[in-house]
Amino acid sequence: MIKTDCDSKIFKKYCKDKDHAYEVERYSLMILEAFNEVMNFVPEAKVYLSHAAKLHDIGYCVAKKSHHKHAMKIIIEEGIDLFTEEENLIIANIARYHRGSLPDENKHEYFSKLPAEKRLLVVQLASFLKIADGLDKPHKNLILRMRAEETPECFNLYLKTVGFKPNLKMAEKKKDLFQYTFKKPLNFVFE
Repeated sequence: MIKTDCDSKIFKKYCKDKDHAYEVERYSLMILEAFNEVMNFVPEAKVYLSHAAKLHDIGYCVAKKSHHKHAMKIIIEEGIDLFTEEENLIIANIARYHRGSLPDENKHEYFSKLPAEKRLLVVQLASFLKIADGLDKPHKNLILRMRAEETPECFNLYLKTVGFKPNLKMAEKKKDLFQYTFKKPLNFVFE
């Protein structure tokens, strides 16, 4: 895998709300970094999550309904330069699960094509993307830093803001995949 920080051709071609895409990418990577202290992810995780976050809404160019599925298909069909077919499938699946139903290897064809360890990585990273998308719903760039803590009972994600507290209603709705994947409740805590 070649690491790249530049925007892919499909991002430039299909992304309609670049500000949202960049902010969701920023929040996703902040969440990954916060939980990496607790869980220790593979180095590729950052690159996969970065691309999936920027591409998560490109399916809107096809239709609002099921845009997450359309985003996955665009990534799979057109591919992101410099990534292997499997890496494109990983990124596509991460983008797909930023909303909608939980991953199901028995029902979801593209998810089931991945080896078990890659499916686990997909659901972990997709859970971060899903939360990041919810955190950006006010579209006000309010979060400066995040840190994570695991207790025997739960995970806490601490949010340092610019002074205003963002509305967490959408983030609360979008933490289902995280809680399903990591088998513990997730709390948002303002610092």
